[in-house]
Amino acid sequence: MIEFYRKYKPVIFFYCLACLFSWPFFFWRDVHSDNWNSLQIDPIIKTCFIMWGPGLSAIITSLIFKEKIKKTISFFGSSILKSFLFWSLPMIAFLTFGDYDNEGLTIGRIAIYFGGIFLFTLGEELGWRGFLQDQLNHLPKWKQYLIIGTLWEFWHFTTRTLSGSITARILRPLLFIIPNTVLSFLFGESVNKSKSIIVAVTFHAWYNLLFEFSNKTTYIIFSISVLFWVFMPLTWDKKIEFKKLINP
Repeated sequence: MIEFYRKYKPVIFFYCLACLFSWPFFFWRDVHSDNWNSLQIDPIIKTCFIMWGPGLSAIITSLIFKEKIKKTISFFGSSILKSFLFWSLPMIAFLTFGDYDNEGLTIGRIAIYFGGIFLFTLGEELGWRGFLQDQLNHLPKWKQYLIIGTLWEFWHFTTRTLSGSITARILRPLLFIIPNTVLSFLFGESVNKSKSIIVAVTFHAWYNLLFEFSNKTTYIIFSISVLFWVFMPLTWDKKIEFKKLINP
């Protein structure tokens, strides 16, 4: 047990800190929802209170244990251009053609969707993929992603434990470990290929958008984007030669 603690001390510290930062806000949002909703703060900022728990914890843990942690994953990974395209092209399509309201596109909405969604999703992915995945990369993949999926699920705290019988409140988080492990595998393998946190942020943001804007147009844009996202990691190591694009 002592040897386990020494080996995984940065991981344990990171996760405890992530829960310490986020759980009070989860409790506030889900248990005292009226008070939370009446808070006169922009919804994006309130969401950041919760989502940036893992991100802040990753930054603090990296500073404290900088000689013990491994870092192979970075913000842009091995290609700034491809990371930018990976995020921006599907999101531009969503902003241009997406069925997200009836008032049309404004500069304010562009700022909210590009800036806001990216910002609070980045807070999570700095932790789960940007820090935790690197620290567990020495494990077999099934074990690595099962651990990440489990920790990710229980970090949500009150999200799936406030309704139903005691049995339901216990089983619901346990069952959600399965999809979270699958998502951790999909996000994680794409990040391993690109070494880019932006890739994980893109997938995570779209996972949320599919639930928030569950309509035919969103599904079509997402389906087309999937083809693009599959192609990008497969060709990630190849350089984009603009001369050939202009003069094939």
